[in-house]
Amino acid sequence: MSNNNSRAVLFDYDGVLADTLENHFTAWKRSFSDLEVQISRKDYFPTEGMQLIDFMKLVAKKYGIQKPDYDSILKRKESYFSEDYKFSLFPGVLSLVNKLKKNAIKIAVVTAGHKGRLYNTNPKYFLDKFDFILTGDLVKRGKPYPDPYLKAMATLEVKAESCIVVENASLGIKSAKSAGAYCIAVCSSVGKDLLSEADEIVNKFSDLKETKKIRELIC
Repeated sequence: MSNNNSRAVLFDYDGVLADTLENHFTAWKRSFSDLEVQISRKDYFPTEGMQLIDFMKLVAKKYGIQKPDYDSILKRKESYFSEDYKFSLFPGVLSLVNKLKKNAIKIAVVTAGHKGRLYNTNPKYFLDKFDFILTGDLVKRGKPYPDPYLKAMATLEVKAESCIVVENASLGIKSAKSAGAYCIAVCSSVGKDLLSEADEIVNKFSDLKETKKIRELIC
């Protein structure tokens, strides 16, 4: 494909590249349990991709946590996550990333997770494959606002119409579409009914290579 350098694929991280969501939910559950609050899967999974402070505020409001210490809640959550997490990519991730790199397609990670956790739980060889990594602490407004993806596009010097975003959550899809990108959703954490705003939906990451948009970039 000609002029590949003007094309980019922007990946969400948790639930798209890495199989982390169960670990995150368990860590959040443990952290809020310390406050005698029992969150459910319905509290976490539909809000996946939300900035961490916004998620904590949502839980605090729902469960009536008085004067929550968000720094402490997050610190405990990240500690619990690190205790249990083992680096695990979804099948097909390395293969696709390597093919995109080989074809000179720009690639980026756009995640709500914080920089410290991302870099502490991923091997350098994997993160070094990406041309840009944007974490939630680098933007004031996170998903569903377009800001994260717009910042990634600006950094990579690509136009929105030349970008494909791969997401797994409603908030991320809204962010990608608001930024003007084509969005493919992966059903790794929620059903297709919550991903309907995406341009395409696939059942699993390894199915991406069968989509027309991705095939154009790797063939």
